[in-house]
Amino acid sequence: MIAMKMIRRGWMVLLLACTHWATGQGLTDVMRYSRQDPLGTARSMGMGGAMTGLGADLGAIWSNPAGLGLYRSSDIAFTLGVGAGGASTKYLGNSQVSAEPHLIAGQLGVALTMPMAHSDWKRGTFAVGYTPLQDFHQRAVWTGESDGNSITQQFAQQAQGTGFDSLWYYHPFDAELAWYTYMIDTVPGATDLYAPAYTTDQVRQELRRDRTGRMGETTIAFGTCYREQLHLGLSVGIVSAEMEQVDVYQETKVLGPSTLQDLTLNDRLEISGSGGYWSFGAILQPNNSPVRLGWSYRSGTVLTVDDFYQVDATANFSGDGGFEAASPSSYVRYKVRTPRRHQLGLSWTLGKAAVLSLDYGRSDFASAEFTSNDFFDDDVDAIQRRIDTTFRVEQLFRGGMEFRIDEDWRFRLGGGWRSATADPLEDALGVVDGSLLENSQGALHWAIGGEYRDDSWYAGATYRHASTDDARRLYGLGPEVATGRAGLGLLMLTIGARY
Repeated sequence: MIAMKMIRRGWMVLLLACTHWATGQGLTDVMRYSRQDPLGTARSMGMGGAMTGLGADLGAIWSNPAGLGLYRSSDIAFTLGVGAGGASTKYLGNSQVSAEPHLIAGQLGVALTMPMAHSDWKRGTFAVGYTPLQDFHQRAVWTGESDGNSITQQFAQQAQGTGFDSLWYYHPFDAELAWYTYMIDTVPGATDLYAPAYTTDQVRQELRRDRTGRMGETTIAFGTCYREQLHLGLSVGIVSAEMEQVDVYQETKVLGPSTLQDLTLNDRLEISGSGGYWSFGAILQPNNSPVRLGWSYRSGTVLTVDDFYQVDATANFSGDGGFEAASPSSYVRYKVRTPRRHQLGLSWTLGKAAVLSLDYGRSDFASAEFTSNDFFDDDVDAIQRRIDTTFRVEQLFRGGMEFRIDEDWRFRLGGGWRSATADPLEDALGVVDGSLLENSQGALHWAIGGEYRDDSWYAGATYRHASTDDARRLYGLGPEVATGRAGLGLLMLTIGARY
């Protein structure tokens, strides 16, 4: 009777845990597309992204399309760069720093300024451009030695109460693979009770993440000005996202009685999606005033995402060789509506010596939405409830200074901070456990750069670094939380011409 009660309690915990994993993945999906960090020109990045009240730069389109109304000539520019996305991690007393260099295309665009046949509306500017909204590239490694804890124990607990011939139906991506590779096995005389391969063994655990991809938008925008004092702009665009991610989880026996020497799980995730948005903004500059005030509104983006997922497993035993298994391929489609954003900006021109620009943004992440016809209705409802209760209002502060060294050279410093957008996560029983939703915590960025600019062309460079706290479990029911900080460093070069 005691054993049966323990089995029932374990089954209840696993049901809770499965729901927790499913909703957790939904939160991750919504956060992935909602928290945007645009990469503009060397100038806009060097100003910390504070362009809502500044304008006259292709990198300002994302912040405020009204900035196009400040152009007095046409502009064409492209930005390219090299980056390194990585993480500084700590797990079970072991620290690790890892990063992966990659090339990135930054802001690409053209702005065409033309006169308008009106005494108050003297000119208008059309612009077409591409802006990266997120760089997904990352290499991160979490590693440490655990005594008596193993993912095989999670698989055994997950499989309890399910016949081995039914695991393919209920747990095709985890316990089923563990069964076929002997990471778990039935106890003697039973067909639905399982024991893990590692029990009291000391094992070295490692999770390595390799991720590539980007999220960006292609924009068509128009800006104009009224009596050189009120600048208005409107933009519409298509957002696209692509990402490939491979998580390799390994356990290697250090000491213990098990004949299992090591195990490896490869999780492969591929996503691609597209959607649309619109934006409107205004910049007010009283006549002969050095101060400009800006405001912009950006609608949420409705993204339709195709998601492909597959897992394979390998286990090697002393004396018995190796065993391999692969899950079926999972394909689902879902929709995410990202939160709307309001931004305020102020810029102050200090004669010909310097320019100061400040931005404030606000976005309610709890207004994000998740829908899918490929999920059970209860799962969709659970994900939306977690969005409503876990996500917060994000507040964004950006600032930058541009100094004119002489007539042609400029030097820039900028940076910003954004508040956390989600509460710390809870474990399967609703207890806050210290783990965090990826990319949901307070984030910092800083930038430094310079530029040469004359009447017809310009070239500039900016180094930018962004980072945020990270805390996660290496696997769903892992007892330890790995901590650290994820970061992205970028060196961006812009070349452009005005005519």
